[in-house]
Amino acid sequence: MKGEDSLQGAIREAKEEVGVDLMPENGQVLFTKTRKIIEGKIFNDIVDVWLFEYDGEVDLGNATTDEVAQVAWMNREQIKELFDANMFVDTLKYFFTEVNV
Repeated sequence: MKGEDSLQGAIREAKEEVGVDLMPENGQVLFTKTRKIIEGKIFNDIVDVWLFEYDGEVDLGNATTDEVAQVAWMNREQIKELFDANMFVDTLKYFFTEVNV
């Protein structure tokens, strides 16, 4: 949103979409990428990927939007399996190529 920084946006989006209250001090930027055109698609944006320590439940009943229909904790292998089955958008490919957690 206009006027907020990347950290504020990550915290706001987590609350809005999955009902999780993240603490700023528990977050770290894993990487930043400036995107222009990727595989013919125009993005023209900056992507900051954040990692937060969070030990709690996720309850969509606490979300303030209905953008997310389902949520679950998964390990990297489970996420990769769903990605390979085309159940996630292609732009999440960075998770497997650039994030080492």
